[in-house]
Amino acid sequence: MAITFKEVAKLAGVSTQTVSRVTNGSDNVAEETRKRVNDAIKKLGYVPNKGAQMLSRAKSRLIGIISLDISLHGVALIANGVRNQAHEMGYATALTVLGDNSVEEFRRAIRELMAQQVDAVVINAPLTKEVAEGFVEQFNRLTFVFIDVPHGSVVNQVSCDHKTGASLAARHLIEQKRESFICISGPKDSTASVIRYDQWQADIRAHNCKEVAYYEGDWQAASGCTAIKNAIQTGVSFDAVLVANDQMALGVLCALAEAGIKVPASVSVVGFDGIQDSLYFSPRLTTIKQDFNELGRKAVKLVLNQMASESAPTTEILPVHLITRDSTAEKVITLYDKQEVLAQLDHIRSLLP
Repeated sequence: MAITFKEVAKLAGVSTQTVSRVTNGSDNVAEETRKRVNDAIKKLGYVPNKGAQMLSRAKSRLIGIISLDISLHGVALIANGVRNQAHEMGYATALTVLGDNSVEEFRRAIRELMAQQVDAVVINAPLTKEVAEGFVEQFNRLTFVFIDVPHGSVVNQVSCDHKTGASLAARHLIEQKRESFICISGPKDSTASVIRYDQWQADIRAHNCKEVAYYEGDWQAASGCTAIKNAIQTGVSFDAVLVANDQMALGVLCALAEAGIKVPASVSVVGFDGIQDSLYFSPRLTTIKQDFNELGRKAVKLVLNQMASESAPTTEILPVHLITRDSTAEKVITLYDKQEVLAQLDHIRSLLP
């Protein structure tokens, strides 16, 4: 026999209206009350959306996407992968782009999609473990999958193997005898960015190399350009640059070219993403390839499977690989003392009439 609102309300010691507010994700509920209601729901096995609700209305066959600014190359490709896979599986998509990364903005986006009666939501924006798990609890009528949350979060999540990718990039430069690294990460609120930077540091330390400067970028080319210009202006000596995405790497190459620093003769540069345009950078960019389209497709498959099975939260990690191109090369070790040569040239000039 199906569990009713009244039974949940009785066990939680609240009204049926309160149960309704909790299952609809309303903010107008005390956290202690919300917890009691959700505990009662779990204990009784009440299914607000995936069972009883589906008997009362036809499924919308609509998947919601909550996304960062889609002007970012990778973000747009992920959204396209979601849309294509959803279409192949008989679903339409509804896209909401975040104005900022505040919790209130996320809640607004979720409610906007709920008003369109979406069956599931793919969130491609950085969230903390606590906030992601809180959304799953608060909006328990929906099935979520997250693309940028910390590992260990008790939520459905899919991502690329950022740790392996970062290690491939750092070790590639180390094998080419590069020693002095500038690291340019993405925003610190991004789990993907943090994993990449942490792994760069680990490999640099493990091989007795040096991180001579660190900059936090915003995924856009301009931030990569600004970082390198700052390093040059402040007299940082470096022979390698690790960059957390290809768009920022484009800015790095631009700044180095403007400064007359040759790539890869003087400095090697590695990006991350493997976007198609990186093949046409000057020089062609060495990068870590992640499949954005497959990431979006995998998110759809995972969230629909979870809708059907209601199993425990699942984590899937997609492989990456290194693409070696013209922006990296083995460092040439000179067999002479540059300062001594310059001193000798000055001495020769002094002897000339």
